[in-house]
Amino acid sequence: MTGLDLPAREDLYRRHGNFALAFSATYQPGLSYFGDERGFIAYRRVGGSTLVLSNPMAPPEMWADLIDGLVAQMGDVSFWQVSRRMAVLLADRGCRVNAIGVETSIDLGAYDFKGPKKRSFRTAANRMSANGLQTREVLASEINAEQLEAISVKWRQTRAVKSRELTFLIRPVVLGNEKGVRKFFTFDAGNIPVAFASFDPLYEDGTLTGYLMATKRWMPEADPLVGYELIRCAIETFQREGLGVLLFGLSPFAQVKDKDFNHSRSVKQALHFIRDNRVFNRYIYPIAGLNKHKASYMGVSETSYCTFNRRPGLLRLIRMSRACGIL
Repeated sequence: MTGLDLPAREDLYRRHGNFALAFSATYQPGLSYFGDERGFIAYRRVGGSTLVLSNPMAPPEMWADLIDGLVAQMGDVSFWQVSRRMAVLLADRGCRVNAIGVETSIDLGAYDFKGPKKRSFRTAANRMSANGLQTREVLASEINAEQLEAISVKWRQTRAVKSRELTFLIRPVVLGNEKGVRKFFTFDAGNIPVAFASFDPLYEDGTLTGYLMATKRWMPEADPLVGYELIRCAIETFQREGLGVLLFGLSPFAQVKDKDFNHSRSVKQALHFIRDNRVFNRYIYPIAGLNKHKASYMGVSETSYCTFNRRPGLLRLIRMSRACGIL
């Protein structure tokens, strides 16, 4: 039940990859796999703990067997960014279950850019047009590689973690073509790329159902609303194609209430402290700004969870932060 080659993972992904981290669980470098051709769990080992990345890539009726098999083999197992359905299964097995934030999504069939709360989309479109910028979908291989690298590196220099790409819960950026991934670019008046966004595909029963907005990066001197223009262009493209959903991923530690499950009090207190701490947000990871930005899309929010079968949960939270490259 350990190890699974890429073709087998891809087949399961096309059948069961309808959650935000499905593409990442299938392709992200550095992950290990537990399962077989019927389904798998993606994980990383850090400091003696097994950290599972999101839901199993399997039919829901197999989830319990995969969970039990992995725990029997690994012992110390925590699950990160899982659905409520997974949280219930794990709570039934005696795990402590903490809310880790909310995942935001929009219904592409019903979404529009009207109303005062979506003004940023309209302002972005007007400003880009007035300044001669154009946004369109292009293969990464059609863009000068040095120009793409410059965007990525200069964007990262504006972040708290400057020297490396974040991983695990954050899929590392790939500047080349990727199977099924859609990439949109904004070009200045001289046709030089100044920003880009990547969208990971979501599948259910072999059918493409939508995308996850996985990455956005832009030059520091670019218009600060360029991200809205990238999202608007992608939404309109996916709407024309008749797709159903666009996910925006996790808003870390947002709306953490922990009313439904037996949870780790120390983890809950730590998440609240990190979310609201100005020093952490400025120098380590800008959680507050990220959450405010995702809320501006006016989507639907659904709670995401982490779970622990060993104490202290706070130690597993620290190990997850190490897996992500934040600490």
